[in-house]
Amino acid sequence: MIYKMRTKKVKIDLRPKIKIKIDNRTIITVRSMEAFKAWKERFPEAVIME
Repeated sequence: MIYKMRTKKVKIDLRPKIKIKIDNRTIITVRSMEAFKAWKERFPEAVIME
């Protein structure tokens, strides 16, 4: 008998990466504008970087 091992499928995330600067030394990456809005509530001075 031949046993075939299963392999993991590669998941490709096609959502855009959005970089956010929340203060003068902290930059985070989020995947959606909803996540940015949540960070914006906590840190009103947060801006989107390009």
